[in-house]
Amino acid sequence: MSDGRPAAGSGSAPTVLRMILGRRLQERRQDAGASLEDAARTLRVGPLTIRRLEKAEVALKPLYVEKLLESYGADQQEVEEFVVLAERANEPGWWHTYRDVLPNWFSAYVS
Repeated sequence: MSDGRPAAGSGSAPTVLRMILGRRLQERRQDAGASLEDAARTLRVGPLTIRRLEKAEVALKPLYVEKLLESYGADQQEVEEFVVLAERANEPGWWHTYRDVLPNWFSAYVS
């Protein structure tokens, strides 16, 4: 049974907020001097997962965001603010209510 949220990997276009946060996460990693491989080891995932997070190809998991930022040396306030924004970025937009009547190609424009 669906709760109205898109399934992970549903192909929906990334929200602008998720794109901005992914870019900020990438900048934070680079500022810390960490490679994709270093970040991947922190989460026990592959480097491709980190790249997909930073490119907004997948939703930002708050736990991943928290662990990554802590490993990059972020202070607790920055981590908490980023996690809140990541949670907001994962919320479906208003248009998801109407996705059954909107053509698939249109989702990139409204998101």
